[in-house]
Amino acid sequence: MRFPPFPESRSAVGVRGGPLVALAALLAGAVALAVIALFGAGWPDWWVPAGLALVTIAAYVLLWGFVVRPVRRFAAAMARMAAEDRVDLVPRARIAELDRVALALYRFRRIRPGRRGARARHRVPLPATLGVVAALVLGWAIPAAVVTVGGVEPQTDAVVRDAGASAAAQAEELHGALRGGLAVVERAAGLPTGAAITDPATTAAEVLAAEPLFRSVTVVDASGQPVATAGPAPSSAIEVPPGGPRVVQANNAGSEPLVRASSPMWDGASALVAEFDPRALNTVIRGSGGHTRVVDGQRATVLDSSGYTAFDPLDDPALGALAAAASGGTPAVDTPEDGRVAAAQRVTPPGTATDLGWVLVEDQDVVAAAFAGDGNRRAALVAIVVAASLACAALAWTAVTVVAPARRLAGHVERLAVGETVAPLAPQRLDEIGTAVEATNRLAATRTVRRVARA
Repeated sequence: MRFPPFPESRSAVGVRGGPLVALAALLAGAVALAVIALFGAGWPDWWVPAGLALVTIAAYVLLWGFVVRPVRRFAAAMARMAAEDRVDLVPRARIAELDRVALALYRFRRIRPGRRGARARHRVPLPATLGVVAALVLGWAIPAAVVTVGGVEPQTDAVVRDAGASAAAQAEELHGALRGGLAVVERAAGLPTGAAITDPATTAAEVLAAEPLFRSVTVVDASGQPVATAGPAPSSAIEVPPGGPRVVQANNAGSEPLVRASSPMWDGASALVAEFDPRALNTVIRGSGGHTRVVDGQRATVLDSSGYTAFDPLDDPALGALAAAASGGTPAVDTPEDGRVAAAQRVTPPGTATDLGWVLVEDQDVVAAAFAGDGNRRAALVAIVVAASLACAALAWTAVTVVAPARRLAGHVERLAVGETVAPLAPQRLDEIGTAVEATNRLAATRTVRRVARA
């Protein structure tokens, strides 16, 4: 019996897709690292891109020798088998999953493999090849990343200068947030709406909507009693400081700091009080690569970039000394002996309306600070991580689209070989494995047709 030609794979790349992406990622990483090494300032060393180039070559040899070519040849043989109804056209394979399919087909048709096919040799599972390639990629990427980050040679003067600039920038940003919030309150309090404050709820709601750093806004009367509140009710009694618009810290203990901006309203009897959200203020100091905290005049923590318990004491002696030195308004920078660089900066100038006596203290590892300032090493690390991640993701995709369907096909043919009645197997993709699946389905259908004809 002869069948019409069997359709070939309709996938443009087929089983080559994942391996091609993996190799492209590795090759692009090697080129990027070579460019950085060529035009950079001494890093990466040439062994980094050269090592990746060798990994790429090894990956090509393994993927094409033990995945792509064997699967493509096997699919072509399966297509010829289906077209000519000859199982003997399917050779034994050195790939374990494909060899299982071939042996099951021989049993299915009750024929013996040829002498060459029956020769004993080692079979290589598809996952083993992918695992070796992944191990090569990670075996290069992990040491390269470690040396890139840990091999930086800190220039102490530059690190100290950058730490001081970072602390000053963060302190200025926090000061700007406090000053901006007070300005919003001041503007709203100075706008007359009539002979008396007739709609305090609207005034409070408008201020709360205008400033995202506020969590509540309250209009209070001359005795300090709330008249209207937008947002959560004040968590403690409100005391309006005398002397005009100010920002104050209303507590020195509790679950969180209470920071309030207040201003007398234009009628001279009422006051507008806005309470800052400590979480929102905390986000202002999270732009640094180090550990940043803000302490009040008693050296108790009021903000911390790493999460904290409010009013924890600053018990690090080196940082405490820096905070004390900076509280007078002079920035302080030091390099403690434990490999850190630390800087302290007063948040607001003394005597201003926003002066809370706060000092911002930032500390970070000297090596991490030096790495953050080394553009070459940062670029190299990005290239290493991206190349390795894409390559490993492509290998994982190959396992899903090639290895799993091949194993599923092997199990299906083995059930057919022992005489089980099983439904046709649906191809997962229209690639080479899909071709083999369709060939198997046609072979099984042929046996069914012959049995019906004999009956």
